[in-house]
Parts: sequence; structure tokens; C-alpha cells
Amino acid sequence: MAAKDVSRRRVLGTGLGLGIAAAVGGGELPSAFAATATPAVQPSAYEPVSMVLHTHSCFSEGGSYAEGGGGASMLSQLDQVTKNNIDVVWWTDHDWRMEAYGYYDGIAFDGTNEDGGLAWSVQNEGTVTGATHAFVADPHSPNEEGKAMRVAATGPSAQWGVSYLFGKPGNSFYSTNLSDTTLTIDVLGEKIGPDAELVVQVETSYRPTIAGRPAGVYVLEYRVGTTATRVLEKPLTGVVSVPVEDGWQTLTMHLLDDIKAFWPDIIAEDSGLARLRFGVRARNNATAQAVFDHLQIDRTRDPLRWPVKLQRKLMKEYAKQYPNVTQLLAAEVSMVRHLNVFMEHFELYPYPDKGKAPSLDNSVAGTEKVVKWYQERGAIVQYNHPDINPTEFVQTRALGTDMTEVADYGGNFDVIHDRVNQYDAAARNAIFLTATSQVDDHAGRNWANKAHLYTTSVWSPSKKAKDLIAALRSGQAWWFHQELWPTARLDLNVDGRRAMGRVIRTTAASVPVEVVVQNLPADFTVQVVVGLCDRTGASTPSIEKHAFAADAFAQGSMTFDLERGQGSYLRVEVYDSEDVLVGFGNPLWVLSPRDDVDVPLARRFSYVAR
Repeated sequence: MAAKDVSRRRVLGTGLGLGIAAAVGGGELPSAFAATATPAVQPSAYEPVSMVLHTHSCFSEGGSYAEGGGGASMLSQLDQVTKNNIDVVWWTDHDWRMEAYGYYDGIAFDGTNEDGGLAWSVQNEGTVTGATHAFVADPHSPNEEGKAMRVAATGPSAQWGVSYLFGKPGNSFYSTNLSDTTLTIDVLGEKIGPDAELVVQVETSYRPTIAGRPAGVYVLEYRVGTTATRVLEKPLTGVVSVPVEDGWQTLTMHLLDDIKAFWPDIIAEDSGLARLRFGVRARNNATAQAVFDHLQIDRTRDPLRWPVKLQRKLMKEYAKQYPNVTQLLAAEVSMVRHLNVFMEHFELYPYPDKGKAPSLDNSVAGTEKVVKWYQERGAIVQYNHPDINPTEFVQTRALGTDMTEVADYGGNFDVIHDRVNQYDAAARNAIFLTATSQVDDHAGRNWANKAHLYTTSVWSPSKKAKDLIAALRSGQAWWFHQELWPTARLDLNVDGRRAMGRVIRTTAASVPVEVVVQNLPADFTVQVVVGLCDRTGASTPSIEKHAFAADAFAQGSMTFDLERGQGSYLRVEVYDSEDVLVGFGNPLWVLSPRDDVDVPLARRFSYVAR
């Protein structure tokens, strides 16, 4: 689509497009534009609201073993939000994981990938010798044909040693909230005794320090030995043991009930099924040997309604513990290119059935279809961690999205630089996107220790979803370094009204812009970035930067005359004394009223030169 074409997709998707006839009218401001422009507000009417827009919890996959395993609970993320003085958390778990879309309903232990990318890895803990595993044709469960998995190991020490097989299910095809899940597995204890046991380990979610217990991943273990016991073996490890039987026996694991029984003081439903491990444990020179087969994963959820209902319930429960944090429900749509969707009355996307272990549809058309589906329901859609492909980004108008992540969650400044350039290429072509930061945290621990933690803030009259969505839709947002500049305040005012993110259409040769930068340390530098908006379809930006020392903002703002020319935009970057990017404000655009440009209603700004 040519840069000057009116995008019918965006008109239909938002219902807010400006037709060509209105766009090219004469005079200071087209009457259609003036009549429908969203009223700009006085700067004092709104307050800054900080938000984390990309946060995972117990409905998403776990973290890496290098980070301690498990995955974030909602509780651990709320703990981090509070410690970092953030006002609002948007829960954005992967939508298809919430639905358990295409998930495993069992593991056959036949030594193949089981048509779902299943892979096995040995994970020994403590001291073991002679650890072996094999997929054997005999014996196998009477409830399932095919092979089974045999595991054996000797424990030479007086302390228990364990040999596990971790079943990595492709793209984490069993990791989701476990509240509706029951596991059953057939096991055969071949060498079991007082010093030799069979074990199935269920790793759940990470929680912060609670009731004197240390922070960490809560674990359930189901063992077959010589006695029947239920014991909290360690503060974070609950163990259910049953005696070995002659021949095959079935273990039934009621995960939610057991979490409630071992830790009655926590909200048990805030638990994910992060990892499953199967193995044997031994000590005192004993050898343990067991066979595993026919794991069944029974979930009772309505995939589109149950996760939404449960997460809202958890939000309500945690609001009692965290009354100063506003929690809002969204999701990361992830079976296409990743998108965050923000809407007042959230609903999950109804994916078509593609069987077990579906693959992501990375196509432009597939993603645009989902974007349109959500926009038709009033949502704003964010392009998450976009690929660096400026040509496609411009040609597809960022897949029709409303927002895009620019700050990188890992603080990789090469990535940030490339995303900024791509954003400026879009801005040059009158693709009006709200730039945001990417937190994208799955672990729920020690945000302050991240290399660079960026947070997005908006100017809003409240912390209600409706108002925050309106602020994001109109581009009244900036992002900043949470550690290096936690009190950052950025804004752009025109004619005494808030104009950041807006589009001004005027015949005036220039527009005086009040550039607001507040709470600025003395050794920081402000870059006023002015870009060309010539709408030629070019995939490279055309910008110039104007540097100002902090003392230029001694009164909190300065005025910059933005020349319109062929069309232009202005935004602000802030750097610390080490030249680290610590703040980024969204732009305002100045265009001729005769330009063929589709301006969303929320971004229209009426202006008459004085």
C-alpha cells in the first residue's frame, strides 16, 4: 500500500478513519477534522501513571533453570511491581497457554518426540552412580501399547541422590495454570525399598518470601516407597508417598488439593505446571529401578472462559494484599506474531483447531486477521518485540497495530537503536504508533537487577482501564529507565494543551511546542528529535537532533518552534551522563490539512495559529 493511500483496513478496524474528501479540504483546519477531533486537555488535568505492559504469571511457561526454574506467580510479580513503585500491572500471559491450545493430554514414554517435540534430558542431583535410562518394549503399562521408560541409579552416599529424566514438551506444551489439572501415571517399582524410591516431581510457580518461608519455586513430589506419608519435607517441597505394590500401579496426583494441604496460607490457584520430572532416588549403596508409562493430563477448562474467570478471581483476591497496585487483564496473543491486546472487557481469541502441538503462524496475513478481530471489539493492539524489518514494517503499516515495543527487555542497546530507527521510519510515513517499553518478565524475581528496566507511563485522569487505554491510543505515553531516572516526566504541549501523540493539521509554517522534561538531573542531556514526515514509503528515517543541557529545562519546559515543511514530527530522548538512553517520549506530528492522511480520531488535535 502506498504511503499516501488511505488505509481501509485501519478505517474499518477502528471505525475512526478520516476520508480523503475531509482530509484535503481547504482552510486552516478541515471542518470534518475540527468537528471530530478529540478535545485536548489542560496539562494539569491528568496525572502520570506508570505501568508494566508485558507481564507473565502462572498461566505462562516457566523460567529457565539458569534463573532458578519455575515460572512467575502473580504474587511474585505483584511483589516486584510494588518494590519498583509501579502503579499498574497488565497481566499479559500467553493466550494459547491460558487456553491450553493444542497442549499434550498425556505422555506415552515411547522414546519418540510423540508428534509434539518431546525431548528427554538427564538431570541428576546429589550423588548417584550407574544412572541409566531406556525406552523398553517390555514391561509396559497394561493400559497402553508401545514402549515405557525405565530409570535406574545407585546412591552410594548416606544422603539421597536422584536421577531424573526431564520431559521437555516441545514449546512447553503442558505449562499452564494447574488449578483444573489432575495427573495420573502408571508406574512399576522394580527395585524399591527403604533406601530406594520412585519419584514424580511437579515443579510449580515461584513465590516471594511468605510466612517465614524462603522465596523460591514450590514443588510437589509423588513417591513410591515402603510407607504411606504426607509431609512437608522442606519449606517449599511437599511430598506424598505411597507403598509399592506388586506389579503396575497408578498414581493419581490432585495438584491443587495438595498445594492447599501443604501450604494453606497461600492462594493455591496461583500455580503453574512448569516442569515434570520422572526418576528414582537412592542412598546407602542401594539401587533403585522403576518403569514409567501412560501419563494422563486431565484438564476440565472451558478454554475461552475458564482462564479469564480464574485470573479475574485471582486479581480480586490479591487486591486485598496489594490495594495500591491496579491490576488489569490483557493477554499476549502468541499463535501469530506476538501481540498484546488491551481492552476493557477482555476476551480470548478463538483459534481454529490444529491438533496437537500447533505451530505459530508467522505470516503477515495471519497476524493482520487477529489484529482486526481485536480492534473490531474495541481493543488496542501492540506489536511485541517486532522483527527488525523496516521495509515490511512500513509497507504493512506495522501490521495495522496501534502500539509497538521499542525498549528491549534485556537492555540491548543495539536492539533498541534498531527499533528506534524502525519506529522513526514508520513516523516518517504517518504511521501513528505509540512507542512503549518491553518488560516481558517470566521469572517474577529481582527486577531491579535487570541490566536495564524500562517502564512506560501515561498521562491519565485515573487508573481505570478505559482511561489508560485512551491514553495509550492517543500516544500520551513515554518510557523511562526505572533505576536511572525513576521520576521521569515527559510531555509535549501546544497552545496550553497536552499534544504528545497527537496530529496537528495546519497551514501555519510552524507550531510552537512546549517541550516538558521534569525532574531532570543536572548532568542529563535532552535531545529534541525532529523528523521528516513526507510519506514517501521510505524505510529509513530522516531526522535531526537538537541537544540541550539540563539547565535549559530549569523551569521544567522550553519552547521549540517546529516547522511544518512537507510534514514533520517531534519527539524527545533523554540521556544520562554516561550517554545511556533513560527516557523516550512519543511524538507529535504537524501536517498540512491538504495531505491525504488517515488520522485516528484519538490523535486528532485542533489548532489555529495565533
